Amino acid sequence: MTATVTAPPRTAGAAAGRKAVPLGAAPRVSLMPPELGERNRQLGVQRGLRLLMFAVVVLTIAAVGGAWYLAFSATLAAQAEQARTTDLLAEQAKYADVQYAITQVEVGDAALKVGGSTEIDWQDYLGRVQASLPAGVALDSFTVDASTVTEQYPQSSTPLQGARIATLQFSAISPSLPEIPDWLNRLKELPGYVDATPGSVSRSDDGSYTASIEMHIDSQAYSNRLTAEDATTEGTGQ
Repeated sequence: MTATVTAPPRTAGAAAGRKAVPLGAAPRVSLMPPELGERNRQLGVQRGLRLLMFAVVVLTIAAVGGAWYLAFSATLAAQAEQARTTDLLAEQAKYADVQYAITQVEVGDAALKVGGSTEIDWQDYLGRVQASLPAGVALDSFTVDASTVTEQYPQSSTPLQGARIATLQFSAISPSLPEIPDWLNRLKELPGYVDATPGSVSRSDDGSYTASIEMHIDSQAYSNRLTAEDATTEGTGQ
């Protein structure tokens, strides 16, 4: 009697679980249990996580150290500047008297400028008035009514009259009958001229005539002496 043995059929799972061995290569079989390989892979992942955590800790420590160093440097710089400021204030206190004197001089100079802003050189102006008169005519008397630093000069309520800062009333002696219109035309050439009004004309016993004129002047008559000096000083760079 002949017995026939049939090989067991191969299942798909068994075929998939095996690896194809290249032709001519020595077959190798891992005798390690699969659990050990899985454990090694988990240990590798854990080592990678530990290294990553260590790197994060190192970076955090470095960032904290850098921030602390910057804050410490800023504190030292602020303390140094405070000490320098204290030293400068102490040095400045040594010259407090000098600074006070300089301030007083500046205040006095400012006061002079304010006072001089309404200054009229009356001696020069009256000389101009005398020069404007015809030959042989001389000033006899004059009266000045001008504004001050703290008070404005009252303006006329008559329409069409210009603004004025002073009124000059003067009388002149002429050897002959004065030509008042000619006098008034000459006065128009004076600085600050606004208007002029003739007054009375009287004849003296010696045959001479005395005429009076009232004249108004505006801010163009200011001498601006101090302002001109400042401009000259700035121009020369002194």
